[in-house]
Amino acid sequence: MGITKPPCTTSYASHSDLYADVLQSAIKSRDPFVRRSVHARIIKHGLHLGVFLMNNLLNFYAKTGSFSDVHRNTILSAYAKRGNFEAAQRVFDEIPEPDSVSWTSMIVGYNMLGHFDNAIHMFLRMISCGVSPTQFTFTNVLASCAATEALDIGRKVHSFIVKLGLSSVVPVANSLLNMYAKSGDSVMAKVVFDRMRLKDKSTWNTMISMHMHFGQLDLGLALFQEMMDPDIVSWNSIITGYTHQGHDVKALEIFSLMLNSSSSKPDKYTLESVLSACANLENLKLGKQIHAYMVRANIDISGAVRNALILMYAKAGISKLDVISFTSLLDGFVKIGDINPARDIFDSLEFRDVVAWTTMIVGYVQNGLLSDALDLFRKMVREGPKPNSYTLAAVLSVFSSLASLGHGKQLHATAIRLQEASSISVDQEASEMQGKYSNRYALTRIN
Repeated sequence: MGITKPPCTTSYASHSDLYADVLQSAIKSRDPFVRRSVHARIIKHGLHLGVFLMNNLLNFYAKTGSFSDVHRNTILSAYAKRGNFEAAQRVFDEIPEPDSVSWTSMIVGYNMLGHFDNAIHMFLRMISCGVSPTQFTFTNVLASCAATEALDIGRKVHSFIVKLGLSSVVPVANSLLNMYAKSGDSVMAKVVFDRMRLKDKSTWNTMISMHMHFGQLDLGLALFQEMMDPDIVSWNSIITGYTHQGHDVKALEIFSLMLNSSSSKPDKYTLESVLSACANLENLKLGKQIHAYMVRANIDISGAVRNALILMYAKAGISKLDVISFTSLLDGFVKIGDINPARDIFDSLEFRDVVAWTTMIVGYVQNGLLSDALDLFRKMVREGPKPNSYTLAAVLSVFSSLASLGHGKQLHATAIRLQEASSISVDQEASEMQGKYSNRYALTRIN
């Protein structure tokens, strides 16, 4: 029996169906090579995680009598990682003597779904059954202890690690360090840190973050300065730590050093912290410089960064927000479809030029709020500056969407009076509107 390689264009579902059929044929085969080849091919194509195929593999091994512990562990791991713990537990219970891979697969699966108490329970059962944990087992159960702040159990795990001589292994030591730091035991965290002969960036960052979190700012800064090459996590831990402890001036000093370094560039977490510092200090000048940096660097202004930016302007007096700052803020709102805060800022502006009006109108149009766009345009005609070609093109697109030819022609006439009709954008929108109306009229005539 040959094993046919599926074509590259075959979908995942097609692969699953194909191999399910192949598995049924392989059940009838007496050749063990064929059986092994089928399983190997499934794994090669990355299909071993699919529950549908796992069920077929389970049936395949059961009927061919070749269901070894290795096969069970493969299927067990797949079920656990996909959160199908009923099936995973069933396979686990069928293993005569679960090994470290079996137990660890269950622990990892529980961890991935955030079932940390269950992961810890599986680890304790594993120890009671006399199965030796691996490095991977320890890093996972320590993560569970850290997440639940289960310090007592974490200390017992630490004892096992020392007995097995794994305390100097960097990933295991880092997990221990993280567990003590998250559980609030800074003394033991320092003991683990000082005993580590080898330290990576994760080691340093965990200690720095812990010191800053507990207000031990001098200790955190000393470790930061001792690092050979701080990364973005290191910088953020220091800056955020100072901001949270009310040392906004120091946070901004560190931020200035970061900008002058070549190792890391600010990310959204950095910017959220420094904008909060600017807001607390009511330092509008620096806040606007940071905002300008975000615009130049094309940094997404949304979520917590957007909120920090609004807070900074609000504390400094939102009327001081200039049109350029408003326009870049609005761009962030438009991208995530959150227009209401932008309108609040727009209404608070002391001076609104044609760019501000047009930006707000375009924001409504791009988010499908056509009635709001028209209402604001009418308000602009009554109270604001003369619309430009971009304003008119945006409003013409609204009439085009609504198939309102009469209103569109009136607006086009207005564009002619304002000498904006020659604009390419206005001309294109007017032509598109006329074309849409003609097509709809033709359809009604046919019907």
